[in-house]
Amino acid sequence: MRYFRYKYVFILWVLFPIFVSGQGKIIAHRGASSIAPENTITSYLKAIEAGADYIETDLRMSKDDSIMVIHDETLDRTTNGTGEVKNYGYQYLKSLSAGYSEKFGQEFAAEKIPALSEVLTLVKGKVNICIDIKNTPETPVIQMIEKMKMTDNVVLMSYNIDKLKRIKAKAPQIKTVLIKNILSNIDIELAKEAGAYCVSGGFITPVSIIKKAHKKGLECWFGIIDDPAKAERLFNKRLDAAFTNYPQLMTMSREDEVLVYPNPFSNYILIRLKNPEDIENVQIIDNTGTEIYHTEGPFSKLLTWKPERDVRKGVLFIFITGKENVFCEKVLFL
Repeated sequence: MRYFRYKYVFILWVLFPIFVSGQGKIIAHRGASSIAPENTITSYLKAIEAGADYIETDLRMSKDDSIMVIHDETLDRTTNGTGEVKNYGYQYLKSLSAGYSEKFGQEFAAEKIPALSEVLTLVKGKVNICIDIKNTPETPVIQMIEKMKMTDNVVLMSYNIDKLKRIKAKAPQIKTVLIKNILSNIDIELAKEAGAYCVSGGFITPVSIIKKAHKKGLECWFGIIDDPAKAERLFNKRLDAAFTNYPQLMTMSREDEVLVYPNPFSNYILIRLKNPEDIENVQIIDNTGTEIYHTEGPFSKLLTWKPERDVRKGVLFIFITGKENVFCEKVLFL
């Protein structure tokens, strides 16, 4: 099943070749939740490895007032427990498997429900974090963020405008985000009055709302966007960030991982791989979606490709498939 989900989004890139712009931020929705159980340490680690700009997480309070990281009010969907999170204490919750067996089988059976303190410790100095605070009281969350000196790296999100106002009153330095399924002009006005940094809407929110948010000095985020082509179109409309379950397919290669040069090129292209042992194959596609080159590993650190005579000049897309990530570079053949 994991192979199928992975190839499904990859096929979208093959059929609709695009280059995900660097102008928008990638927010890993509950971590890299397409390839690891949501809201787990492994999911966050994979999102960090993929180069996400933020990870997103959700909070629920336990019976003994521990701040736990889990999306649902109940344990039933993603763990091997049952009942409401608030009815159990920390020790019992930590004894459960958070491996989301219905989706991943027993591959991640050892995963546990993290506490917020564990997640903050994991991401500190590595990646920013968006926290959907849900019904969790804001005061203990703020206190933990301040104690860990992470006020500049955390964004608190809520559907509740009054909760956002309370957060800003208690910790004005922490950025806040008003979430709505469909954003409206009224939501933008309310967010501005509440001192929010950003508004966030569902993917069916009208694109015109982006410009309206910017006019009020607010960032605009959309989710959940799992199609790289759609993300590209929205970034071109100046969307500031996209929530996605597939950060490994949305984040593009960086010079410390993959370097493709020269670009533009006329005779040959060089592909430098930092970790060639992690690369499974390299594929080059033209702007019609036709594969013009394909090679399988093992690879050395430097791969040279020279176009055949029948390769048409223009934009080409180089896909470098690793064990978890797909890197993409757009190059111009002159």
